Amino acid sequence: MSENGLKNYSISRIVPFEENVRLFEIDCGGDPFLFHQGQFISLHDENGNSSYFAVASPPLRTDRFEILVKNANPFTGNLFKKTVGDPVRVKGPLGKGFPLDPYVGMNLLFVGVGTAIAPLRSTLLTALERRSDFNRIEVYFGTLTPNHIYFGEEMSKWHQQGATVHIAVTFPNETWDSHSGFVQEILRSSSDPLHQTVVYLCGMKEMVEDTIQVLRGRMVPESLILLNI
Repeated sequence: MSENGLKNYSISRIVPFEENVRLFEIDCGGDPFLFHQGQFISLHDENGNSSYFAVASPPLRTDRFEILVKNANPFTGNLFKKTVGDPVRVKGPLGKGFPLDPYVGMNLLFVGVGTAIAPLRSTLLTALERRSDFNRIEVYFGTLTPNHIYFGEEMSKWHQQGATVHIAVTFPNETWDSHSGFVQEILRSSSDPLHQTVVYLCGMKEMVEDTIQVLRGRMVPESLILLNI
């Protein structure tokens, strides 16, 4: 670790999801990275610039972790130029994360859109490793098009492990035969009971605010609506 608190790690794997989104696996080498599900990190370049990214993997492994990155600014543009083996400077973990232990015996509801699925995935995979500790587990994921369903290949495994996954596509194509529209509207019309349910919520500000209103309307106490920031 350097004097300014940055850890020197390296990229061990890059998985392209669609044109502007990639999954980066960071190898921690001999410097274990200890974190809680739902936390985030900051990456720093040699010019003093930095950007925040939620950890997408569960904290079960300490030798590596994953982040989901959308190429949306000069910092991420430079990150997209990196290849496997290139160094990265990491600060973290940061944030309070998403606790699970206080909610043993309850239902878990995960609601997110786009790349905000990253901290939800970290928490969901952790919960599925201890599936018997919780009752119903549901995931509501909203995305722009069917081509923007991140971790889509994993979702069938999530189902096999005991999670129900609902996907809402804002702009469906002719092959899409499931939910269309905003994910919070799908949640609003759902008949699933939400008593004894803790909600893990992550997304853009407007979506988060709208979803909180939907949850209030369905009598979910605000103390059970959790954000990771």
